[in-house]
Formats: sequence, structure tokens, C-alpha cells
Amino acid sequence: MRIALFILTLLAVGSLQAQQMPQFSQVAMNRSLYNPAYVGYEPKTMITLGGRWQMIGFGNEPQSAFLNFERNIKIKAKPIYNPGMRVSMPIPDDNRTLKSKFSQAYGGQLSSDKYGAFKSFQLAGLYAAHYQFTSLLKVSGGLKLGISNNGFDAEKAQVLNVSNPAIGYQGGDTEYDEFTAEKLNSNIINLGLGVNVQYGNFFVGAAANQLTKDAIQFGRTNVNFNLTSHLFLMTGYNFQITEEFKVLTTVVIKKMSPAPTSLEVSAIGNFGDVIFAGINYHHKASAGAIVGFQVSPAFRIGYSFDASTNKIIQSSFGGHELVLNYRF
Repeated sequence: MRIALFILTLLAVGSLQAQQMPQFSQVAMNRSLYNPAYVGYEPKTMITLGGRWQMIGFGNEPQSAFLNFERNIKIKAKPIYNPGMRVSMPIPDDNRTLKSKFSQAYGGQLSSDKYGAFKSFQLAGLYAAHYQFTSLLKVSGGLKLGISNNGFDAEKAQVLNVSNPAIGYQGGDTEYDEFTAEKLNSNIINLGLGVNVQYGNFFVGAAANQLTKDAIQFGRTNVNFNLTSHLFLMTGYNFQITEEFKVLTTVVIKKMSPAPTSLEVSAIGNFGDVIFAGINYHHKASAGAIVGFQVSPAFRIGYSFDASTNKIIQSSFGGHELVLNYRF
């Protein structure tokens, strides 16, 4: 390489543990964003739309958004009887669902992420299987399979000639020349797996995303986006303080080599299933608050604000996240 890319916003992202996947604050209530094993935990069909704007004040700040869909697979009851025989009992209703210890769910996820000169867009399908061993114990497994498209905006990067910075870049580097020529048809197949164990009000789950890294890639470009596997460990407990008040505590541990391990902690109080509020803390990165309101039995809105707790606070006004959830 005869050049160096100096992108200030990427340096800022590096201080946030250099995660390649989009980062969100309200993960405690949207766990399927990181782990597909949580798809279908809600009995109703769900559509969730969210957006996050980080480190406001830098310029070209990281911006992330997602659209999530989840639906349980309902199994209709199959009545066992001979229609040719007289029966004294009523014929079962075919529209009733079959109660089983085993259940399945499917979904889809759209996500976009912009950070400095780089951007990515991902479309993925989700599947989860759940087995209720006892009234308290439930074990789940999930699969995420999708495709991501990665891009680069040369106007947001400053390029220097390593041998003589005063001269400036004059071409000759194959990878960067393809960046500037906008040959960015880099499409990569992504695979993610997850498991979760729920015992009463306690849960613990683990997931791995981008398992295939960039092994399955197609497109006319020599650009290497160096995708790396992301590992997630998520655990928590739902404390029932009173009949109308409960507190959900969540701990998320993330690992993406060679970045250091990331730790996030949140505690969210739910008041009568109408109002929720809490705090979240990202170790050596940020701290903030989460508030929300159940507008109707079907519609929920949540907002979070976080402020940097490291040197970035000198140049950043914090970050905002808005999440809309609809269940039917």
C-alpha cells in the first residue's frame, strides 16, 4: 500500500470498540436484533422500526436504522374423527390452533449503517424454533441468513501520499482507485446463529453474526471490507417488584477481534405496562436514559439519549435513538 486513509469519524468509531455491525441502545426490548433465537418470543406479529444517530457534533456521524418483522407459525388443530360415524360430541373447530411444546417463528430484517466514508445495507431472513420443556424452562435456537452490500464515499476521506504528504495522492493503488471509481458492487452473504435459555424470569443467550465473514462474496471489485465475526452474550432478569411495577435488567457482552470486549448494562422499569423508563451504560463509552410510552395495546414508542463518558465528550453532544413498535 502506498497510501493512507485518514478518516476522523472512523477514529471516533474506533473508540466505540470498532464494531462493524450497527449499534443500538434499546436492545433489551429488541433482542432479536443481535440474536435470532428471540424471534417469536412475543405471541403477536410484530413490526419494529428504529433509528439511531450517534456522536452528534463530529460531522458525518454514524447513523443506523432497522426495520424488523416477526411472526409466529401457527399450527391448526387436526381433528381426529370419522365423518361417516354418528357422534354425540361437537366437531372441533378447524380454526383453533394446536397447543404444543414446540413452536416456530420467522421474520425479516432490513438494516443500514453509515459511519464516516463507509456505508452498508443488509437484508436478512430470520427463523427460530422454541421448545417448552417445563412451565418454566424454554430453550430456543435461531438462524439468520442474509446479504449485505457495502459502499464507500471517497469525498468523505482525505488521502495522502505516504512518501510525500505534500504531493497528495496521484493514483496507482488498485484498491483505492476502485473506491474512487465507485466500483462498489461488493455483495456478501452473511450467516448468523443464536441460542437462548429462558427459566422463569431469567434468560441467557449467545449469538454469532457474520460467521462466514467475506468467504461468500460476489461483485466486480477488488475492495476488501474485512468483515469479522461478532459474538454476543446476553443475559438478564425480570424483577416483579409489585403487581404493577417490574424491572428488566440486561447485560450484553460483545466481542469482535481484534477490538476489546464491549460491556453494556441496562435497567428498565415498566409501570403498569403503560410507561417504561430506565438507564443504560456502555463501559468506557457512554451512559444514558431510556423512556417510552405504550400509546395503545398495539403501538409502543421508545426514545433513548446517551452521552459519551470518554474523551469524545469534548466534541460530541451525545446520541439519540427512536424506536416504534407495532403488534397485531
